[in-house]
Amino acid sequence: MKEEYKKILVAVDGSPASNDAFNEALNIAERNDAKLFILTVVDYKFSIGDPAFINDALKFHLNNAEIELEQLIANSRINQFEYETKIDSGNPKRKITDYAVEHQVDLIVLGATGRGAVEQALIGSTTSYVVNNAHSNVLVVKP
Repeated sequence: MKEEYKKILVAVDGSPASNDAFNEALNIAERNDAKLFILTVVDYKFSIGDPAFINDALKFHLNNAEIELEQLIANSRINQFEYETKIDSGNPKRKITDYAVEHQVDLIVLGATGRGAVEQALIGSTTSYVVNNAHSNVLVVKP
């Protein structure tokens, strides 16, 4: 275990578990005087049908993700920290691990389960993937 973390990535999706992870990441960033990277990934793997419909649905979900992230930040004490935000689309588990490598983060913080019933039924398949494939330490926050 590292003595201190200087770059912390927290993945958020609007779920209660990810909100808990966000708050834990804030606490860790405060203790370590670390930079916080906040990543939201809109997963569109279940989108099927007309490409125009899929594109409209993706825009809708990206817009909702932006609103949720803005609210999360507005209701926090994040202005005490250096931070970056990113909203992306694609496969969340791969986007999280790739982003962590790209930004050379020391720690990834994420909730045990995601937003949807399918994700919760799989007991956090994204979390499991990140734990097993990340090049940095991973903290899983349980509700």
